Amino acid sequence: MKGVLYISILLLTAIDCFSQTAIVDSVHPLLKGKLDGDKIRENYDHFEVATPTRKPTGKYTPVILSMFHSKNLYTKTALNLKETLKALDAFKFTPEKGKGYASMGDFPFSIAVPLFDSVPVIITAYGIDSQNMEQYRFRVLENKRKEILGWTKVRFFSPVFMHFRYNIDGSEQKQMAYLGQFNAPVNNSITVEVKNLLIPDTIYRIAATWIKRAPSVIATFSTTAFKNFVEVYKYQWKHDFSKPNTSTYYGDIGLKPVDSLLSVKNVFNYDENNLFLYLKDKVKSVELVEYNLIKDKDSQGWQPNTFDPNVIFLQKLSPGNYKLLLRYAFQRQTVDEYSFTIKHAWYQTWWFKLTAGLVSLLALFSIALLLKNRRQQARLKKQQIEQQLTQAEIKSIKSQFNPHFVFNALTSIQGLVTKNDMEAAHKYLNDFSMLLRNSLNQSEKELISLSEDIELIRNYLKLEQLRFGFEYEIDVDDTIDRHAIEVPVLLLQPVIENAVKHGIAKSYKNGRLFISYKAINDDLLITVEDNGDGFNAEAKNGLGLKLTAERVDLLNGILKTGRISWETKRQDNNTQVIFIFKNWLL
Repeated sequence: MKGVLYISILLLTAIDCFSQTAIVDSVHPLLKGKLDGDKIRENYDHFEVATPTRKPTGKYTPVILSMFHSKNLYTKTALNLKETLKALDAFKFTPEKGKGYASMGDFPFSIAVPLFDSVPVIITAYGIDSQNMEQYRFRVLENKRKEILGWTKVRFFSPVFMHFRYNIDGSEQKQMAYLGQFNAPVNNSITVEVKNLLIPDTIYRIAATWIKRAPSVIATFSTTAFKNFVEVYKYQWKHDFSKPNTSTYYGDIGLKPVDSLLSVKNVFNYDENNLFLYLKDKVKSVELVEYNLIKDKDSQGWQPNTFDPNVIFLQKLSPGNYKLLLRYAFQRQTVDEYSFTIKHAWYQTWWFKLTAGLVSLLALFSIALLLKNRRQQARLKKQQIEQQLTQAEIKSIKSQFNPHFVFNALTSIQGLVTKNDMEAAHKYLNDFSMLLRNSLNQSEKELISLSEDIELIRNYLKLEQLRFGFEYEIDVDDTIDRHAIEVPVLLLQPVIENAVKHGIAKSYKNGRLFISYKAINDDLLITVEDNGDGFNAEAKNGLGLKLTAERVDLLNGILKTGRISWETKRQDNNTQVIFIFKNWLL
Protein backbone atom coordinates (compact mmCIF):
# COMPACT_ATOMS: atom_id res chain seq x y z
CA MET A 1 0.00 0.00 0.00
CA LYS A 2 2.84 2.38 0.86
CA GLY A 3 4.48 1.71 -2.49
CA VAL A 4 1.22 2.40 -4.35
CA LEU A 5 0.83 5.69 -2.47
CA TYR A 6 4.39 6.62 -3.35
CA ILE A 7 3.78 5.97 -7.04
CA SER A 8 0.56 7.98 -6.94
CA ILE A 9 2.37 10.97 -5.48
CA LEU A 10 5.03 10.79 -8.18
CA LEU A 11 2.49 10.43 -10.96
CA LEU A 12 0.42 13.36 -9.69
CA THR A 13 3.58 15.44 -9.53
CA ALA A 14 4.37 14.42 -13.10
CA ILE A 15 0.88 15.33 -14.34
CA ASP A 16 1.06 18.74 -12.67
CA CYS A 17 4.40 19.50 -14.25
CA PHE A 18 4.12 17.74 -17.60
CA SER A 19 2.83 20.75 -19.46
CA GLN A 20 5.72 22.90 -18.19
CA THR A 21 9.18 22.02 -19.41
CA ALA A 22 10.87 24.61 -17.19
CA ILE A 23 9.69 25.84 -13.79
CA VAL A 24 11.89 28.55 -12.29
CA ASP A 25 9.30 30.85 -10.72
CA SER A 26 10.09 29.91 -7.14
CA VAL A 27 12.07 27.53 -4.98
CA HIS A 28 10.55 24.11 -4.52
CA PRO A 29 8.89 23.89 -1.06
CA LEU A 30 11.20 21.03 -0.04
CA LEU A 31 14.28 23.23 -0.52
CA LYS A 32 13.04 26.30 1.37
CA GLY A 33 14.29 27.15 4.84
CA LYS A 34 16.06 24.51 6.85
CA LEU A 35 16.31 21.36 4.71
CA ASP A 36 14.68 18.14 5.93
CA GLY A 37 16.70 15.37 4.33
CA ASP A 38 14.13 12.69 5.13
CA LYS A 39 11.32 14.57 3.41
CA ILE A 40 13.49 15.32 0.40
CA ARG A 41 14.45 11.66 0.05
CA GLU A 42 10.78 10.60 0.17
CA ASN A 43 10.24 12.39 -3.16
CA TYR A 44 13.74 12.63 -4.62
CA ASP A 45 15.65 9.55 -3.66
CA HIS A 46 18.67 10.31 -5.81
CA PHE A 47 21.10 13.23 -5.80
CA GLU A 48 23.71 13.46 -8.55
CA VAL A 49 26.80 15.63 -8.76
CA ALA A 50 28.74 16.12 -11.96
CA THR A 51 31.99 17.87 -11.08
CA PRO A 52 34.94 17.43 -8.65
CA THR A 53 34.19 17.82 -4.96
CA ARG A 54 37.70 18.52 -3.65
CA LYS A 55 38.79 22.00 -2.53
CA PRO A 56 39.08 24.27 -5.57
CA THR A 57 42.18 26.06 -6.79
CA GLY A 58 42.52 29.02 -9.10
CA LYS A 59 40.96 32.47 -9.28
CA TYR A 60 37.21 31.61 -9.22
CA THR A 61 35.11 29.10 -7.32
CA PRO A 62 34.06 26.38 -9.82
CA VAL A 63 30.35 25.69 -10.26
CA ILE A 64 29.21 22.24 -9.19
CA LEU A 65 25.86 21.36 -10.80
CA SER A 66 23.69 18.81 -9.06
CA MET A 67 20.35 17.13 -9.70
CA PHE A 68 17.54 15.84 -7.46
CA HIS A 69 15.55 13.11 -9.16
CA SER A 70 13.50 10.02 -8.44
CA LYS A 71 14.94 6.76 -9.62
CA ASN A 72 12.49 3.89 -9.93
CA LEU A 73 14.56 1.84 -12.36
CA TYR A 74 18.10 0.45 -12.15
CA THR A 75 19.63 -0.70 -15.42
CA LYS A 76 23.06 -1.50 -14.01
CA THR A 77 22.76 -4.72 -12.01
CA ALA A 78 25.14 -7.57 -11.28
CA LEU A 79 23.61 -9.41 -14.25
CA ASN A 80 23.72 -6.42 -16.60
CA LEU A 81 26.97 -4.56 -15.96
CA LYS A 82 28.08 -4.20 -19.56
CA GLU A 83 25.02 -2.50 -21.03
CA THR A 84 25.49 0.97 -22.44
CA LEU A 85 22.65 3.39 -23.12
CA LYS A 86 22.89 4.89 -26.61
CA ALA A 87 20.89 7.90 -25.47
CA LEU A 88 23.89 8.95 -23.33
CA ASP A 89 26.35 9.01 -26.24
CA ALA A 90 25.46 12.60 -27.07
CA PHE A 91 26.36 13.68 -23.51
CA LYS A 92 29.77 12.05 -23.12
CA PHE A 93 32.88 14.12 -22.43
CA THR A 94 36.60 13.44 -22.30
CA PRO A 95 38.09 14.10 -18.83
CA GLU A 96 41.03 16.37 -18.52
CA LYS A 97 44.24 14.73 -17.42
CA GLY A 98 44.99 14.97 -13.74
CA LYS A 99 41.46 15.91 -12.69
CA GLY A 100 38.93 13.67 -10.87
CA TYR A 101 35.30 13.52 -11.93
CA ALA A 102 32.21 12.23 -10.20
CA SER A 103 30.01 9.81 -12.14
CA MET A 104 26.47 10.68 -13.17
CA GLY A 105 24.66 7.66 -11.82
CA ASP A 106 26.26 4.44 -13.04
CA PHE A 107 27.61 5.96 -16.26
CA PRO A 108 30.98 7.79 -15.98
CA PHE A 109 32.17 10.58 -18.26
CA SER A 110 28.66 11.74 -19.07
CA ILE A 111 26.92 14.97 -18.08
CA ALA A 112 23.49 13.32 -18.35
CA VAL A 113 21.42 11.34 -15.88
CA PRO A 114 19.27 8.62 -17.56
CA LEU A 115 15.64 8.75 -16.40
CA PHE A 116 12.67 6.57 -17.28
CA ASP A 117 9.61 8.28 -15.79
CA SER A 118 8.07 11.72 -16.20
CA VAL A 119 8.74 12.97 -12.67
CA PRO A 120 10.47 16.40 -12.87
CA VAL A 121 14.06 16.95 -11.76
CA ILE A 122 15.46 19.82 -9.70
CA ILE A 123 18.76 21.41 -10.74
CA THR A 124 20.92 23.28 -8.21
CA ALA A 125 24.40 24.78 -8.42
CA TYR A 126 27.09 24.92 -5.76
CA GLY A 127 29.52 27.80 -6.06
CA ILE A 128 26.82 30.37 -6.84
CA ASP A 129 25.35 32.34 -3.94
CA SER A 130 23.67 35.67 -3.29
CA GLN A 131 27.11 37.39 -3.11
CA ASN A 132 28.40 36.43 -6.58
CA MET A 133 25.11 35.85 -8.43
CA GLU A 134 25.59 38.82 -10.81
CA GLN A 135 28.58 37.22 -12.52
CA TYR A 136 26.61 34.07 -13.53
CA ARG A 137 23.93 33.28 -16.14
CA PHE A 138 22.16 30.02 -16.98
CA ARG A 139 19.96 28.73 -19.77
CA VAL A 140 17.91 25.60 -20.55
CA LEU A 141 18.08 23.60 -23.78
CA GLU A 142 15.70 20.94 -25.03
CA ASN A 143 17.45 18.10 -26.90
CA LYS A 144 20.71 20.10 -26.72
CA ARG A 145 19.59 22.49 -29.47
CA LYS A 146 16.26 24.20 -28.80
CA GLU A 147 16.62 27.02 -26.30
CA ILE A 148 13.52 27.02 -24.10
CA LEU A 149 14.94 29.45 -21.56
CA GLY A 150 17.53 32.03 -22.63
CA TRP A 151 20.48 33.19 -20.59
CA THR A 152 18.91 34.18 -17.29
CA LYS A 153 20.09 35.63 -14.00
CA VAL A 154 20.09 33.38 -10.95
CA ARG A 155 17.28 34.55 -8.65
CA PHE A 156 16.66 31.83 -6.09
CA PHE A 157 18.82 30.16 -3.47
CA SER A 158 18.54 27.34 -0.95
CA PRO A 159 20.59 26.03 1.95
CA VAL A 160 23.14 23.46 0.78
CA PHE A 161 22.00 19.87 0.75
CA MET A 162 25.56 18.46 0.87
CA HIS A 163 28.22 19.96 3.10
CA PHE A 164 31.96 20.10 2.65
CA ARG A 165 31.74 22.18 -0.51
CA TYR A 166 34.27 25.03 -0.44
CA ASN A 167 34.68 28.43 -2.02
CA ILE A 168 37.96 29.57 -3.56
CA ASP A 169 38.80 31.46 -0.34
CA GLY A 170 38.55 28.23 1.67
CA SER A 171 35.19 28.99 3.32
CA GLU A 172 32.52 26.32 3.36
CA GLN A 173 29.54 27.00 1.13
CA LYS A 174 26.23 27.69 2.93
CA GLN A 175 24.01 28.38 -0.08
CA MET A 176 23.36 26.68 -3.37
CA ALA A 177 21.67 28.33 -6.39
CA TYR A 178 18.22 26.98 -7.23
CA LEU A 179 17.99 26.88 -11.05
CA GLY A 180 14.54 25.29 -11.39
CA GLN A 181 12.43 22.22 -11.83
CA PHE A 182 12.37 20.59 -15.30
CA ASN A 183 10.85 17.67 -17.16
CA ALA A 184 10.36 16.39 -20.71
CA PRO A 185 8.55 13.52 -22.51
CA VAL A 186 10.25 10.19 -23.17
CA ASN A 187 12.92 10.32 -25.91
CA ASN A 188 13.73 13.94 -25.04
CA SER A 189 16.36 15.63 -22.88
CA ILE A 190 16.87 18.81 -20.86
CA THR A 191 20.32 20.40 -20.56
CA VAL A 192 21.10 23.21 -18.10
CA GLU A 193 24.16 25.32 -18.88
CA VAL A 194 25.83 27.83 -16.54
CA LYS A 195 28.51 30.34 -17.50
CA ASN A 196 30.70 32.70 -15.53
CA LEU A 197 30.59 36.07 -17.27
CA LEU A 198 34.14 36.69 -16.12
CA ILE A 199 35.32 33.50 -17.86
CA PRO A 200 33.35 33.51 -21.16
CA ASP A 201 34.84 30.28 -22.54
CA THR A 202 33.86 28.20 -19.50
CA ILE A 203 30.45 26.42 -19.58
CA TYR A 204 29.21 24.11 -16.83
CA ARG A 205 26.61 21.57 -17.97
CA ILE A 206 24.28 18.98 -16.49
CA ALA A 207 21.53 17.09 -18.34
CA ALA A 208 18.61 14.72 -17.83
CA THR A 209 17.50 12.45 -20.67
CA TRP A 210 14.25 10.53 -20.51
CA ILE A 211 14.81 7.12 -22.13
CA LYS A 212 12.30 4.71 -23.66
CA ARG A 213 12.40 1.48 -21.66
CA ALA A 214 10.29 -1.63 -21.05
CA PRO A 215 10.97 -4.78 -18.99
CA SER A 216 12.66 -7.59 -20.89
CA VAL A 217 13.21 -11.24 -20.04
CA ILE A 218 16.88 -12.32 -19.76
CA ALA A 219 16.37 -15.81 -18.32
CA THR A 220 13.61 -18.39 -17.91
CA PHE A 221 13.34 -21.10 -15.28
CA SER A 222 10.70 -23.74 -14.72
CA THR A 223 10.10 -25.36 -11.35
CA THR A 224 12.07 -28.37 -12.63
CA ALA A 225 15.13 -26.02 -12.78
CA PHE A 226 14.39 -24.26 -9.51
CA LYS A 227 17.94 -24.78 -8.22
CA ASN A 228 19.38 -22.74 -11.13
CA PHE A 229 16.87 -20.00 -10.45
CA VAL A 230 18.00 -19.78 -6.80
CA GLU A 231 21.66 -19.61 -7.88
CA VAL A 232 20.96 -16.62 -10.14
CA TYR A 233 18.84 -14.90 -7.51
CA LYS A 234 21.49 -15.31 -4.81
CA TYR A 235 24.22 -14.06 -7.14
CA GLN A 236 22.38 -10.85 -7.91
CA TRP A 237 21.33 -10.43 -4.27
CA LYS A 238 24.98 -10.43 -3.26
CA HIS A 239 26.68 -8.53 -6.08
CA ASP A 240 24.13 -5.75 -6.47
CA PHE A 241 25.54 -4.46 -3.16
CA SER A 242 29.26 -4.83 -3.81
CA LYS A 243 31.86 -5.69 -6.38
CA PRO A 244 32.11 -9.29 -7.62
CA ASN A 245 34.01 -11.84 -5.51
CA THR A 246 33.84 -9.76 -2.33
CA SER A 247 31.83 -10.26 0.81
CA THR A 248 29.05 -7.92 1.92
CA TYR A 249 27.50 -7.06 5.25
CA TYR A 250 24.95 -9.75 4.45
CA GLY A 251 27.71 -12.30 4.71
CA ASP A 252 30.22 -13.86 2.37
CA ILE A 253 28.29 -16.09 -0.04
CA GLY A 254 30.55 -18.05 -2.34
CA LEU A 255 28.94 -18.19 -5.76
CA LYS A 256 30.17 -19.09 -9.20
CA PRO A 257 29.44 -16.87 -12.23
CA VAL A 258 25.92 -17.50 -13.52
CA ASP A 259 26.30 -16.44 -17.15
CA SER A 260 25.68 -20.00 -18.34
CA LEU A 261 22.35 -20.04 -16.48
CA LEU A 262 21.06 -16.89 -18.16
CA SER A 263 19.23 -18.32 -21.15
CA VAL A 264 15.79 -17.64 -22.57
CA LYS A 265 13.68 -20.59 -23.65
CA ASN A 266 10.62 -20.23 -25.82
CA VAL A 267 9.36 -23.82 -25.78
CA PHE A 268 8.56 -25.76 -22.59
CA ASN A 269 7.29 -29.28 -21.92
CA TYR A 270 3.80 -29.82 -20.52
CA ASP A 271 5.23 -30.37 -16.99
CA GLU A 272 7.17 -27.06 -17.14
CA ASN A 273 4.03 -25.00 -16.76
CA ASN A 274 5.15 -23.00 -13.70
CA LEU A 275 7.68 -20.42 -14.93
CA PHE A 276 10.01 -17.90 -13.32
CA LEU A 277 10.78 -15.13 -15.82
CA TYR A 278 13.88 -13.19 -14.78
CA LEU A 279 13.86 -9.52 -15.79
CA LYS A 280 16.81 -7.48 -17.04
CA ASP A 281 16.33 -4.34 -14.91
CA LYS A 282 15.59 -3.96 -11.24
CA VAL A 283 12.78 -1.70 -10.04
CA LYS A 284 12.30 -0.05 -6.67
CA SER A 285 8.99 -1.80 -5.91
CA VAL A 286 7.40 -4.94 -7.31
CA GLU A 287 4.16 -3.35 -8.57
CA LEU A 288 6.05 -1.01 -10.92
CA VAL A 289 6.20 -3.90 -13.40
CA GLU A 290 2.92 -4.66 -15.20
CA TYR A 291 2.18 -7.52 -17.58
CA ASN A 292 -0.59 -8.89 -19.76
CA LEU A 293 -0.59 -12.62 -20.52
CA ILE A 294 -2.31 -13.51 -23.80
CA LYS A 295 -3.12 -17.07 -24.88
CA ASP A 296 -4.19 -17.20 -28.50
CA LYS A 297 -6.76 -14.36 -28.51
CA ASP A 298 -7.67 -14.63 -24.82
CA SER A 299 -6.16 -11.71 -22.88
CA GLN A 300 -5.99 -11.58 -19.08
CA GLY A 301 -5.64 -7.79 -19.13
CA TRP A 302 -2.90 -5.67 -17.58
CA GLN A 303 -2.05 -6.46 -13.97
CA PRO A 304 0.77 -5.48 -11.60
CA ASN A 305 3.51 -7.94 -10.77
CA THR A 306 3.13 -9.33 -7.24
CA PHE A 307 6.07 -11.71 -6.90
CA ASP A 308 9.45 -9.95 -6.94
CA PRO A 309 10.95 -6.76 -8.47
CA ASN A 310 13.17 -8.90 -10.69
CA VAL A 311 10.91 -11.89 -11.33
CA ILE A 312 7.49 -12.65 -12.79
CA PHE A 313 6.02 -15.99 -11.68
CA LEU A 314 3.44 -17.61 -13.97
CA GLN A 315 1.64 -20.62 -12.53
CA LYS A 316 -0.41 -23.54 -13.83
CA LEU A 317 -0.19 -22.63 -17.49
CA SER A 318 -2.25 -24.82 -19.79
CA PRO A 319 -0.68 -26.04 -23.05
CA GLY A 320 -0.75 -23.56 -25.91
CA ASN A 321 0.92 -20.50 -27.42
CA TYR A 322 1.44 -17.46 -25.19
CA LYS A 323 2.43 -13.84 -25.61
CA LEU A 324 3.57 -11.91 -22.53
CA LEU A 325 3.41 -8.13 -22.84
CA LEU A 326 5.56 -6.18 -20.36
CA ARG A 327 5.64 -2.51 -19.37
CA TYR A 328 6.58 -0.23 -16.48
CA ALA A 329 3.82 1.53 -14.55
CA PHE A 330 5.70 4.81 -14.97
CA GLN A 331 6.08 4.40 -18.76
CA ARG A 332 3.01 2.54 -19.98
CA GLN A 333 3.38 3.65 -23.58
CA THR A 334 6.45 1.42 -24.06
CA VAL A 335 5.76 -2.32 -24.25
CA ASP A 336 8.06 -5.31 -24.72
CA GLU A 337 6.95 -8.78 -25.78
CA TYR A 338 8.05 -12.31 -24.90
CA SER A 339 6.46 -15.25 -26.72
CA PHE A 340 6.60 -18.86 -25.59
CA THR A 341 4.83 -22.20 -25.96
CA ILE A 342 3.79 -24.88 -23.47
CA LYS A 343 3.74 -28.20 -25.33
CA HIS A 344 0.92 -30.69 -24.90
CA ALA A 345 1.43 -34.01 -23.16
CA TRP A 346 1.00 -37.06 -25.39
CA TYR A 347 -2.49 -37.57 -24.00
CA GLN A 348 -3.25 -33.91 -24.68
CA THR A 349 -2.19 -33.96 -28.33
CA TRP A 350 -4.77 -33.58 -31.05
CA TRP A 351 -3.99 -36.95 -32.62
CA PHE A 352 -4.52 -38.79 -29.32
CA LYS A 353 -7.75 -36.92 -28.67
CA LEU A 354 -8.85 -37.60 -32.21
CA THR A 355 -8.08 -41.33 -31.94
CA ALA A 356 -9.76 -41.62 -28.54
CA GLY A 357 -12.70 -39.65 -29.81
CA LEU A 358 -13.08 -41.83 -32.89
CA VAL A 359 -12.95 -45.02 -30.80
CA SER A 360 -15.52 -43.63 -28.39
CA LEU A 361 -17.71 -42.45 -31.22
CA LEU A 362 -17.47 -45.84 -32.91
CA ALA A 363 -18.59 -47.58 -29.73
CA LEU A 364 -21.40 -45.15 -29.17
CA PHE A 365 -22.38 -45.35 -32.81
CA SER A 366 -22.63 -49.13 -32.64
CA ILE A 367 -24.86 -48.96 -29.57
CA ALA A 368 -26.92 -46.15 -31.05
CA LEU A 369 -27.30 -48.04 -34.31
CA LEU A 370 -28.77 -51.05 -32.56
CA LEU A 371 -31.19 -48.88 -30.61
CA LYS A 372 -32.02 -46.85 -33.70
CA ASN A 373 -32.85 -49.94 -35.75
CA ARG A 374 -35.31 -51.11 -33.13
CA ARG A 375 -36.87 -47.67 -32.77
CA GLN A 376 -36.98 -47.16 -36.53
CA GLN A 377 -38.86 -50.39 -37.09
CA ALA A 378 -41.44 -49.38 -34.49
CA ARG A 379 -41.61 -45.85 -35.93
CA LEU A 380 -42.11 -47.12 -39.48
CA LYS A 381 -45.02 -49.25 -38.39
CA LYS A 382 -46.56 -46.32 -36.57
CA GLN A 383 -45.99 -43.96 -39.53
CA GLN A 384 -47.54 -46.42 -41.96
CA ILE A 385 -50.62 -46.68 -39.78
CA GLU A 386 -50.83 -42.88 -39.38
CA GLN A 387 -50.35 -42.28 -43.10
CA GLN A 388 -53.04 -44.77 -43.96
CA LEU A 389 -55.43 -43.08 -41.51
CA THR A 390 -54.60 -39.61 -42.92
CA GLN A 391 -55.14 -40.73 -46.51
CA ALA A 392 -58.41 -42.36 -45.49
CA GLU A 393 -59.55 -39.08 -43.87
CA ILE A 394 -58.62 -37.07 -47.01
CA LYS A 395 -60.49 -39.50 -49.23
CA SER A 396 -63.46 -39.27 -46.89
CA ILE A 397 -63.46 -35.46 -47.16
CA LYS A 398 -63.02 -35.59 -50.94
CA SER A 399 -65.89 -38.06 -51.17
CA GLN A 400 -68.06 -35.49 -49.38
CA PHE A 401 -67.32 -32.91 -52.09
CA ASN A 402 -69.09 -35.01 -54.68
CA PRO A 403 -72.54 -35.26 -52.99
CA HIS A 404 -72.26 -31.64 -51.88
CA PHE A 405 -71.50 -30.53 -55.43
CA VAL A 406 -74.12 -32.84 -56.96
CA PHE A 407 -76.78 -31.47 -54.62
CA ASN A 408 -75.99 -27.88 -55.62
CA ALA A 409 -75.84 -28.74 -59.32
CA LEU A 410 -79.23 -30.55 -59.24
CA THR A 411 -80.69 -27.59 -57.37
CA SER A 412 -79.52 -25.32 -60.20
CA ILE A 413 -81.13 -27.64 -62.81
CA GLN A 414 -84.33 -27.70 -60.80
CA GLY A 415 -84.33 -23.89 -60.83
CA LEU A 416 -84.09 -23.80 -64.63
CA VAL A 417 -86.88 -26.35 -65.02
CA THR A 418 -89.04 -24.31 -62.66
CA LYS A 419 -88.49 -21.28 -64.89
CA ASN A 420 -89.50 -23.46 -67.89
CA ASP A 421 -86.10 -22.71 -69.51
CA MET A 422 -85.78 -26.19 -70.99
CA GLU A 423 -83.06 -25.30 -73.48
CA ALA A 424 -80.80 -23.95 -70.73
CA ALA A 425 -81.69 -26.86 -68.47
CA HIS A 426 -80.77 -29.30 -71.24
CA LYS A 427 -77.43 -27.59 -71.91
CA TYR A 428 -76.75 -27.32 -68.16
CA LEU A 429 -77.47 -31.03 -67.75
CA ASN A 430 -75.05 -31.98 -70.55
CA ASP A 431 -72.27 -29.78 -69.14
CA PHE A 432 -72.99 -31.11 -65.64
CA SER A 433 -72.66 -34.71 -66.74
CA MET A 434 -69.29 -33.98 -68.40
CA LEU A 435 -68.03 -32.11 -65.27
CA LEU A 436 -69.25 -34.84 -62.98
CA ARG A 437 -67.50 -37.48 -65.04
CA ASN A 438 -64.20 -35.55 -65.03
CA SER A 439 -64.38 -34.81 -61.32
CA LEU A 440 -65.11 -38.44 -60.50
CA ASN A 441 -62.14 -39.51 -62.64
CA GLN A 442 -59.82 -37.14 -60.75
CA SER A 443 -61.24 -37.81 -57.30
CA GLU A 444 -58.99 -40.82 -56.79
CA LYS A 445 -55.93 -38.61 -57.14
CA GLU A 446 -54.65 -36.39 -54.40
CA LEU A 447 -52.68 -34.07 -56.73
CA ILE A 448 -53.34 -33.16 -60.36
CA SER A 449 -51.67 -30.73 -62.73
CA LEU A 450 -52.60 -27.07 -62.42
CA SER A 451 -53.91 -27.06 -65.98
CA GLU A 452 -56.31 -29.95 -65.22
CA ASP A 453 -57.52 -28.29 -62.03
CA ILE A 454 -58.12 -25.00 -63.88
CA GLU A 455 -60.10 -26.86 -66.54
CA LEU A 456 -62.38 -28.40 -63.88
CA ILE A 457 -62.89 -24.94 -62.34
CA ARG A 458 -63.61 -23.43 -65.75
CA ASN A 459 -66.24 -26.14 -66.54
CA TYR A 460 -67.90 -25.56 -63.18
CA LEU A 461 -68.03 -21.78 -63.70
CA LYS A 462 -69.58 -22.21 -67.15
CA LEU A 463 -72.41 -24.17 -65.57
CA GLU A 464 -72.98 -21.60 -62.82
CA GLN A 465 -72.73 -18.80 -65.40
CA LEU A 466 -75.68 -20.29 -67.31
CA ARG A 467 -77.78 -19.93 -64.19
CA PHE A 468 -76.66 -16.61 -62.73
CA GLY A 469 -75.22 -14.76 -65.74
CA PHE A 470 -72.13 -13.33 -63.92
CA GLU A 471 -68.74 -12.59 -65.52
CA TYR A 472 -65.55 -14.40 -64.54
CA GLU A 473 -61.85 -14.31 -65.43
CA ILE A 474 -58.99 -16.74 -64.74
CA ASP A 475 -55.49 -15.24 -64.94
CA VAL A 476 -52.26 -17.30 -64.73
CA ASP A 477 -48.71 -15.79 -64.63
CA ASP A 478 -46.69 -16.54 -67.73
CA THR A 479 -43.84 -17.69 -65.46
CA ILE A 480 -45.96 -20.56 -64.11
CA ASP A 481 -45.71 -23.88 -65.94
CA ARG A 482 -49.28 -25.03 -65.39
CA HIS A 483 -48.54 -28.49 -66.82
CA ALA A 484 -45.57 -29.15 -64.50
CA ILE A 485 -47.04 -27.89 -61.23
CA GLU A 486 -49.46 -30.08 -59.29
CA VAL A 487 -52.10 -28.89 -56.83
CA PRO A 488 -54.60 -30.70 -54.58
CA VAL A 489 -57.58 -31.67 -56.73
CA LEU A 490 -60.82 -29.59 -56.29
CA LEU A 491 -59.33 -27.68 -53.29
CA LEU A 492 -60.66 -24.32 -54.59
CA GLN A 493 -64.09 -25.61 -55.70
CA PRO A 494 -65.96 -25.08 -52.36
CA VAL A 495 -64.54 -21.54 -52.06
CA ILE A 496 -65.53 -20.67 -55.66
CA GLU A 497 -68.97 -22.15 -55.09
CA ASN A 498 -69.47 -20.00 -51.98
CA ALA A 499 -68.29 -16.92 -53.92
CA VAL A 500 -70.95 -17.60 -56.55
CA LYS A 501 -73.88 -18.64 -54.33
CA HIS A 502 -73.36 -16.24 -51.44
CA GLY A 503 -71.47 -13.47 -53.22
CA ILE A 504 -72.43 -12.62 -56.79
CA ALA A 505 -75.55 -14.78 -57.45
CA LYS A 506 -77.91 -11.92 -56.66
CA SER A 507 -76.00 -9.51 -58.90
CA TYR A 508 -76.51 -11.61 -62.07
CA LYS A 509 -74.82 -9.80 -65.00
CA ASN A 510 -73.22 -7.28 -62.65
CA GLY A 511 -71.45 -10.02 -60.74
CA ARG A 512 -67.69 -10.35 -61.23
CA LEU A 513 -65.45 -13.25 -60.25
CA PHE A 514 -61.67 -13.09 -60.65
CA ILE A 515 -59.27 -16.00 -60.05
CA SER A 516 -55.53 -15.33 -60.27
CA TYR A 517 -52.45 -17.57 -60.04
CA LYS A 518 -49.18 -15.73 -59.23
CA ALA A 519 -45.60 -16.83 -58.57
CA ILE A 520 -43.88 -14.94 -55.72
CA ASN A 521 -40.33 -16.23 -55.30
CA ASP A 522 -40.88 -19.95 -54.63
CA ASP A 523 -44.48 -19.53 -53.46
CA LEU A 524 -47.71 -20.01 -55.43
CA LEU A 525 -50.39 -17.42 -54.58
CA ILE A 526 -54.02 -18.15 -55.65
CA THR A 527 -56.66 -15.46 -55.09
CA VAL A 528 -60.44 -15.91 -55.51
CA GLU A 529 -62.07 -12.46 -55.55
CA ASP A 530 -65.71 -11.43 -56.08
CA ASN A 531 -67.63 -8.16 -55.90
CA GLY A 532 -70.48 -9.58 -53.86
CA ASP A 533 -71.66 -8.54 -50.42
CA GLY A 534 -69.36 -11.01 -48.69
CA PHE A 535 -69.91 -14.29 -46.88
CA ASN A 536 -72.72 -14.33 -44.37
CA ALA A 537 -72.62 -16.40 -41.19
CA GLU A 538 -74.31 -19.32 -42.92
CA ALA A 539 -71.72 -19.36 -45.69
CA LYS A 540 -68.76 -19.17 -43.28
CA ASN A 541 -70.08 -22.10 -41.30
CA GLY A 542 -71.10 -24.02 -44.41
CA LEU A 543 -70.03 -27.56 -45.16
CA GLY A 544 -67.85 -26.60 -48.15
CA LEU A 545 -65.56 -24.21 -46.30
CA LYS A 546 -65.43 -26.46 -43.26
CA LEU A 547 -64.30 -29.38 -45.40
CA THR A 548 -61.72 -27.15 -47.10
CA ALA A 549 -60.23 -26.14 -43.72
CA GLU A 550 -60.05 -29.77 -42.57
CA ARG A 551 -58.51 -30.86 -45.83
CA VAL A 552 -55.78 -28.14 -45.65
CA ASP A 553 -54.87 -29.26 -42.12
CA LEU A 554 -54.55 -32.88 -43.20
CA LEU A 555 -52.49 -31.99 -46.28
CA ASN A 556 -50.08 -29.95 -44.15
CA GLY A 557 -49.62 -33.02 -41.97
CA ILE A 558 -48.31 -35.18 -44.83
CA LEU A 559 -46.57 -32.66 -47.12
CA LYS A 560 -42.76 -32.96 -46.90
CA THR A 561 -41.61 -29.53 -48.10
CA GLY A 562 -44.49 -27.24 -49.02
CA ARG A 563 -47.19 -25.86 -46.74
CA ILE A 564 -50.68 -24.46 -47.47
CA SER A 565 -52.32 -21.54 -45.68
CA TRP A 566 -55.44 -19.51 -46.53
CA GLU A 567 -57.41 -16.52 -45.34
CA THR A 568 -60.58 -14.57 -46.16
CA LYS A 569 -60.77 -10.76 -46.14
CA ARG A 570 -62.69 -7.76 -47.51
CA GLN A 571 -60.76 -5.20 -49.56
CA ASP A 572 -62.18 -2.33 -51.65
CA ASN A 573 -65.75 -3.75 -51.23
CA ASN A 574 -64.58 -7.08 -52.68
CA THR A 575 -64.31 -10.43 -50.95
CA GLN A 576 -60.93 -12.17 -51.28
CA VAL A 577 -59.97 -15.71 -50.40
CA ILE A 578 -56.17 -16.10 -50.66
CA PHE A 579 -54.38 -19.44 -50.77
CA ILE A 580 -50.59 -19.43 -50.21
CA PHE A 581 -48.74 -22.58 -51.32
CA LYS A 582 -45.39 -22.07 -49.52
CA ASN A 583 -42.24 -23.35 -51.33
CA TRP A 584 -44.52 -24.90 -53.97
CA LEU A 585 -42.44 -23.88 -57.00
CA LEU A 586 -39.10 -25.37 -55.83
